[in-house]
Amino acid sequence: MRWLGLAASTLLALSGYLAGKPGTHDAAWVTGVCVWFVALGILAYAWWNLRGEPGSLLVTAALWSLPLLVAPPMGALDVYAYACQGQLFDAGINLYEHGPSALPCTWLSDVPPLWRDTPTPYGPLWFAVSGAVAWAAHGNLLVAVGLFRLVAILGLVLCVAAAHRFTDANAALAASPLVLVHVISGVHNDILVAGFVLAGFALAARGRSALAGVAFGLAAAVKVTGLVAAPFAVLLLLSLRKRTTFVAATVATYAVLAAVTGHGLGFLRALGATAGLVQWLSIPSGVGMAAGYVLRVAGLPGAFGTSVAIARAIGLVVLAALLLWLWLRAVRRSADHDAVLTLAGLALLVTAVLGPVFYAWYALTGIAVLAATQLTGRLRTGVHVAAVALPLLTLPDSLGLATKTKVPGAFLDVALVVTLAVRLARRRSRDHADA
Repeated sequence: MRWLGLAASTLLALSGYLAGKPGTHDAAWVTGVCVWFVALGILAYAWWNLRGEPGSLLVTAALWSLPLLVAPPMGALDVYAYACQGQLFDAGINLYEHGPSALPCTWLSDVPPLWRDTPTPYGPLWFAVSGAVAWAAHGNLLVAVGLFRLVAILGLVLCVAAAHRFTDANAALAASPLVLVHVISGVHNDILVAGFVLAGFALAARGRSALAGVAFGLAAAVKVTGLVAAPFAVLLLLSLRKRTTFVAATVATYAVLAAVTGHGLGFLRALGATAGLVQWLSIPSGVGMAAGYVLRVAGLPGAFGTSVAIARAIGLVVLAALLLWLWLRAVRRSADHDAVLTLAGLALLVTAVLGPVFYAWYALTGIAVLAATQLTGRLRTGVHVAAVALPLLTLPDSLGLATKTKVPGAFLDVALVVTLAVRLARRRSRDHADA
């Protein structure tokens, strides 16, 4: 299985050379896409059969990563946007107000058109990292990609090291297709957020409140969604003084980075920059799309945008309620570190799928936190299925399959919501009858 997985990752690298360049749909691209799906299938099979051996899979993860280190980025081309954002930062341009085309960036032609004029919603630490990479690369894109890969690998190592404080049972996730495609190849900064969040939990479990706060401040300074897990980490601290220190350290860390980089809270405006992306992978957006399609058939084509906006607003309300419910459950089980981490991981996943926009790599932080728990039963199966299935949502050139399956995907979301609602109603009715 180890050598079969290596063959699969080699095929993945080959698919990147054949079909990794956007905008080309020739015979080589078609061949590359076919190779991509075959390779992912083989890799999923190999990993699924080895996932019960977490210790040896850390070595396997390194082996399977080797071909991807010399292949072009696949699954998404965000790394080129990262590099351009670094150039903008070095030029003193406010990234919360301008996209890569404002400079223009040396590598602008490699940035997907969608992101060329889009402000950046990341935090000040990521701007500093991107700026350092762009400066060190001196205009060489291969060097820039290599340095970003190094940052992603360091984030993954931090995840594994911090999770070791709680358990090694799920270290196999480090070799999963999700990590290989969207961390080693796609080098998404979500893995750095995950590393800081897990480090924060590990420090909080040891009572190191100030350092735990610094870790969460660093996580928020990459992507603000890292703060979703902070209220759960507070529960691992046993005194009011330590909890106050944790909050103060988190705020102070972010504030210092914001002041040093000259980027304050502008991310609050930039967060809406991706709102124009409407795809069914976000459950609220999918439900809104389905309603919009029905209204189009009914003769109201202009209602599509309104229905999506309403569904997203409802989704945010549901998200807030779910986060509160998960946190209250964690409060009741605060003495059980494994339970707190499990609920925190679920909170991060819920935040990802109920947000206005969802991409496969958004699940990385939640899955990384769950990897530090004693995963069992349906939750373990669900996490492992996600780790092999999520990479299938994108192609080597970053084209998302969701853009090609809008109508069926939207009504799939409706079916999912209805199914969950019916199951919840039946469960409540059964509990009421038992009472």
